[in-house]
Amino acid sequence: MIEEKGIMKREKWLFWGWLIIVVVFNVIPLGKETNRSLSGNKIYQFRLDYVVHSLTFLVFAWIWVLGKIMNVCWFEGNEVLKFGGIVFISALGFELLKIFIPYRTFNPLDMIANLFGAILSMLFILISHREH
Repeated sequence: MIEEKGIMKREKWLFWGWLIIVVVFNVIPLGKETNRSLSGNKIYQFRLDYVVHSLTFLVFAWIWVLGKIMNVCWFEGNEVLKFGGIVFISALGFELLKIFIPYRTFNPLDMIANLFGAILSMLFILISHREH
């Protein structure tokens, strides 16, 4: 049983580790060339940077499902609400954080793309939770 808890703690790092990676990429300067390539390229009619913003938060759905396959309990009590709440607040907060970072630029459309990914992620979480 002790070893199982250790395994679960390692699995939880998927969630917290990805959250840290997303924070870091929202804080570090990306450089003009990276910004140009992300905002200049399109996938169908969508700018690549908006797709990346959405996918960044959609990863949390994959983390949730993978964790559930491995029987991870992400949080004690109100697991779905806490997991989804952190994802949703992060989608808002990480873009708002750019207001206070002089070398980064706040973009409300980036925040909408973040929220789109977070909402999709929360829908997948709710669907998988109901089926489990």
